[in-house]
Amino acid sequence: MRCFSGVAAVLVAVLIGLAAAQGVPSGFAQEATPGASSTVLPPDAEVDGVDLAEWSARSWQWSFSLPAASNPFVDETGAWCGYGQSGPVFFLAGAAGSVERSCVIPAGVHVFVPLLGSECSTIEPPPFFGRDEAELRRCAIEAVDAAEGAFDMDAMRLTVDGHDVPDLAAYRVTTPRFTLWLPEDNVLGATSRVADSVADGYQVMLSPLGEGEHEVVISVPGPETTTVTYQLTVVSGHAAVRDEPHATPST
Repeated sequence: MRCFSGVAAVLVAVLIGLAAAQGVPSGFAQEATPGASSTVLPPDAEVDGVDLAEWSARSWQWSFSLPAASNPFVDETGAWCGYGQSGPVFFLAGAAGSVERSCVIPAGVHVFVPLLGSECSTIEPPPFFGRDEAELRRCAIEAVDAAEGAFDMDAMRLTVDGHDVPDLAAYRVTTPRFTLWLPEDNVLGATSRVADSVADGYQVMLSPLGEGEHEVVISVPGPETTTVTYQLTVVSGHAAVRDEPHATPST
């Protein structure tokens, strides 16, 4: 099981999560600001005909398809954030600890921002193993639910260009079942190259950012608050996309 932010440091069972929409701490719902409201898509919005749950699944597929040695999750600078990126959405990555990354992204793409979440698969050991979609779904949801009482959720924040994003509790989704294609050097250390998975958690989709400099800051609760800061430079063309070997479906 892998998490968007704070792998291994966040829960003893390597899980992270947020409280559900009802009964969340008051700090979870922040006052809206014009800057955030105009940038963040509502949780029920679709991008290219695809909803947030499916984009979440695709973000996990993207992350797991990249080798462990050059995976954006462990990137200390942002040098790898363009690996494997294509299409109408640019995926940001979580981190195991606080880090600041600088990334160049193409103009006109939406930006997927992972907050907190977990996934379970058919190849990971218990308690993050499931034999079928029902077991995988229950596993992923329970992992996120279990984190609710573990940490001070008032520490959860997302800011875009200095503006707080409000109502993060509304952005929890559970993915449909999806397939993971894993490279030989994969972050799970698995010998299998294909697995089924379901994920649950919180993430936000940003509308395309204007050309120039932008800052996205993700702060997540844990034994210590983890802060992932992205300095994004939006440019015309495809300068942000870099070719890096990654797993692809077998034909």
